[in-house]
Amino acid sequence: MTSLTLPQEYEVLLKAMLTTDGKVDQLLPLLDLLNDPGHPMSELGQALIEALQRIAEDLRKATQLREEHRAALHQANETNTALSQMLKDISQELREIRAENRSLKQQISKIHGLMFSPAE
Repeated sequence: MTSLTLPQEYEVLLKAMLTTDGKVDQLLPLLDLLNDPGHPMSELGQALIEALQRIAEDLRKATQLREEHRAALHQANETNTALSQMLKDISQELREIRAENRSLKQQISKIHGLMFSPAE
């Protein structure tokens, strides 16, 4: 049996931040163009708006993914707790069965002893 290993919350957040950092780095040349007096501002403004909208969408997706992972982890924890309790119950039942088997074995041994002992 293998265990299910979900990514830690910090791993999901770090991945989202790293991809966001890359997108912010893509914005830096656009911001440099803002200082260029020869560049038409309307095109630059539109490009910035589009870039920021993509970043905002990626952040929404990362937030949604984090929530989905949190819900899946919560469900996995609940399942794990239930399975753990089931295993404890089964283990207790097995201990009881073993104890009963030992008792029955002793009784059977006594009966065999009586059956095969010489009659007086």
